[in-house]
Amino acid sequence: MKANLPTSPGAPAPRPDKGPVKVLKQGSITVPIYETTNRIYRQNPATGQRELKSEHPQFTLAYYQGNRRVRLKFTALAEAETKANEILVKLANGDSEALKLNGSDRLAYVDACQELHSWKPDARLHAAIAEYVAAAKRLPEGVTLRECVDFFLKRHPAGLPHKTVREVLDELLATKTNAGKSEIYVKELSRRLGRFAEAFQVPISTVTGPQVEAFLRNRGHAARTQNNERRLIGTLFKYAVKRGYLPKDHDEMSAVERADDTGNDIEVFTPDELRKLLQLVRPEMVPYLAIAAFAGLRAAEIDRLDWSEVNLTERFIEIKASKSKTASRRLAPIPDNLLAWLTPYVQPFGPVCNFERSDKQLFYYLAPKAGLKWKRNGLRHSFISYRLAVVKDIGEVSLEAGNSAQMIFKHYRQLVTEKQGSDWFSILPPDSAANIIPLPAAATA
Repeated sequence: MKANLPTSPGAPAPRPDKGPVKVLKQGSITVPIYETTNRIYRQNPATGQRELKSEHPQFTLAYYQGNRRVRLKFTALAEAETKANEILVKLANGDSEALKLNGSDRLAYVDACQELHSWKPDARLHAAIAEYVAAAKRLPEGVTLRECVDFFLKRHPAGLPHKTVREVLDELLATKTNAGKSEIYVKELSRRLGRFAEAFQVPISTVTGPQVEAFLRNRGHAARTQNNERRLIGTLFKYAVKRGYLPKDHDEMSAVERADDTGNDIEVFTPDELRKLLQLVRPEMVPYLAIAAFAGLRAAEIDRLDWSEVNLTERFIEIKASKSKTASRRLAPIPDNLLAWLTPYVQPFGPVCNFERSDKQLFYYLAPKAGLKWKRNGLRHSFISYRLAVVKDIGEVSLEAGNSAQMIFKHYRQLVTEKQGSDWFSILPPDSAANIIPLPAAATA
């Protein structure tokens, strides 16, 4: 920058050209600062000429605002640098109008731009404000954007593994197996949660409560089945939290309502219907049908039952923990009529049933042959209902059936009469009544 000095008498000789003492830069924008001299002149009254009165060093910064070149002068270099930084921020944001701001507004603008660029150098202030306003407008009154960000980061912490539902399920099944859980329980998990994994082939962190509820409701299952599957899906989510695949405060299952299980899905066979089934059943399936009807074992428990666990002498059937749905051992009593039905078939050992899924066999061939509609879990429901009507002791029946007392009370109480219960447990094989030695009263109660 050339100094435009007067040629009047007494004026110092012009300085040679000097470059800027400092150049501040942001991106492609530069603001140079030059070292210059502030000269003060006066007019000599005697000669009428301008004369140099004094001169002081100063610093001049130069920049373009549009097509106009602007120069600002300062007595100290630090002041010039501060102003140059303000101008750089404003020029970088394309906001030449902001250069006209004064006082506190200018300081606030500059501070905001510097804060923004310290996070993201190429960000633009107007774009950041537009995004903030758009997000804030969507929030309920009183909720801040920071609160929403904190909530999101808790649910999606940095480094959270992206495990699919299937991957988490496979790990869960392996963990349960290695922990010695019963084969029945592991298979139940695999069967029910396998359908869930098939429906949600996505990272488990993306599955929401409403999606789970829609999955349960849209499959046409009874309320109890929906609640059972809801419980198992909750087990899967809890395992994912434990393994660090979901945040610790994951609570999507709290949004899934339990189905209204009023007990209307409980269906029982009448004594006459059972007689028809027993008259038409194939001989090899008699033990299954009799045990289901008069001892109340679950279908899967009978499928895994061995004759060595059927004690006709002491009149009980042992359901081992490894074969029980609840993974707990229990003894089911053998009433008089069940003793009569099993005696011709009993063996020292070996499977009670030599065919797969006996309940399905009964459903597909026996019920239609007897002119009946097969009732899902109907034999077990019938046993519990008729047994409760006879013994009138919810606690005793819950132990025999392997159900909770609350479940027995809610679904089976007063479903049938005592007379019907007596009729049920008096069903005997043909010509067998004379060969039965009844249990003492205390044993049958």
